[in-house]
Parts: sequence; C-alpha cells; structure tokens
Amino acid sequence: MKKLLYTFLITLLLGNYAYSASGDATEYKLTIYKIELCETGSTDANCLNPITLFEGNSGTIDIANTASGAQAAALGNPGQAILGKTYTVTQVTMDRAITVKGYYAEGNNSCSTVAVNGSTKAKNGLGDHATGGTEDAPVAGIYYAGAAGAPDLGVGDRWNAVSAAGTVDVRDDNNSADYQRLQWRTTLTTAVTIMLGKTPTIKIAFEPAGTIGFTGTIATATDCTNAANTSSGLFVKNPDVTISITN
Repeated sequence: MKKLLYTFLITLLLGNYAYSASGDATEYKLTIYKIELCETGSTDANCLNPITLFEGNSGTIDIANTASGAQAAALGNPGQAILGKTYTVTQVTMDRAITVKGYYAEGNNSCSTVAVNGSTKAKNGLGDHATGGTEDAPVAGIYYAGAAGAPDLGVGDRWNAVSAAGTVDVRDDNNSADYQRLQWRTTLTTAVTIMLGKTPTIKIAFEPAGTIGFTGTIATATDCTNAANTSSGLFVKNPDVTISITN
C-alpha cells in the first residue's frame, strides 16, 4: 500500500502494516532536501525549467509506520509555481540513507535488517541470516538506497546521484560516484496548470512494500553476514513514488 506524504494542503491519512513479506519495510524513514516542478516537455530523464517548491531539510519523515490519521510532513511553497505554466514532472532530492526494518527472502533463506550494519554511501549493509523458512526478527537500521557502486540501476533514467554539496552526477541511473543523495523524477499522474486563486495540492506517495533489496546469493550465509561491502548484502531499492497534483 502506498504511503502518502502530502504537501501544501495537509489531510494525510496513513495506516500501519498488519502483514509484511519479503522486501517490505515495516519501518521506512527518509529525509527530503528539495522538491521541484518541471515544465511541459520534461520526461523521467529530464527536468525542464525547474521551479523549486521546497529546499531545506525536511527532518526525518516516517512513511511506513505513521499512525492512521497522523501528518507525516508539511513542505513547500506553492507560490513559487508560475501562473499559467503547465507542469508534468516532479523532481525530488532525498538522502540515500534511509531507516528501514524488514527482510529479504528466497525459498527458505532470508536476510533480516540489523541496527549496526556498516552500510554507507559506498557499501551495502550486512544482515542477520536465517534458514528453515522463518526469518529472524528484523531490527531497524540505516541502509543506503541503490545497490552500492552500480553503474546502471536500470530505472528508466529517473535517478541521478547528488553530492551533499549539491553536485549532480549527469549520468542517469549511475550510482558509482558514491554520492550521499539521490534525485528522482516522476511523471505526474495528470499534468497541472497553475491557475489564479487556486492553491495546488501535491500528493507524494512512497511505497514501502518491496523496497528492501539484496545483492549476492541468499543461500550463502556470508553474503548476508559479511562486513559491509560492494558485492553482497542489503540495500534499499530505488524509491517507488507516485505523485499527483490537483488545483
């Protein structure tokens, strides 16, 4: 189930997971640094004439574990959008360090998240390995988005790595620069034209289900439990985001 983060008009309703499966995050906390709107002609690979709606530090936003009816975050200034302009794509810059709790499993083997895992912007994190078809209880820990060092994440050119200083790696879907942040573009479900006297509502939905990834062979225990490295271990998959705007 998508977990919604509303900006501008806050009427957010979220619910807790009653059940989780392999790859699902029952805890999912992230930080957003920038939200931009991109004009007509933009694509998932390219943001044209971006207008910044929010820039700063959102603080930690709890996506997966927010109680029903709670407000996850209030961000943004709709007044920055240009009257009469039509926008078709959004671009969100967020920290790659994300707190998650869950496990990855194939067959009877699983790797669960742990608190101290060594994950960095250049390394996948270790986990707790189990066999027999029952995963060990996962513990929340900070893992990084994107498989460590991957030259091609294969996400349709939506991803660009961004340094903490704001330098953008122009190589789409490339995670080999080991930057701290990521820039993610999403085509709006419906294009929006800014109209006089109407305040837009932006709905940003992150999907915690299926977000925990694994590199290596799950049946090989050490691929889960080895010290953090680039060739095995747990990471956070690229964000599954749906964004819509209504006037």
